[in-house]
Amino acid sequence: MAVTTKAKIGKYVCKVGYLDIRQRMVHKKATEVFVVHGRYVIAGPFISVDTARVEAERCVTQGKKHDKYRK
Repeated sequence: MAVTTKAKIGKYVCKVGYLDIRQRMVHKKATEVFVVHGRYVIAGPFISVDTARVEAERCVTQGKKHDKYRK
């Protein structure tokens, strides 16, 4: 069975600029919130959506995004 986007990076919560905020819920563990650009995690894990939203706004103002050619 293929691994879905929801299983890998979590459920979609909201969008801040060009970044998505996704929340992954694991059975019997605390939830993890990530800032995602496309399918790549930019920042996280965070405890709450509010802290992830603040971090996403900071990343948008700095122009931070995933670049697959930069290593």
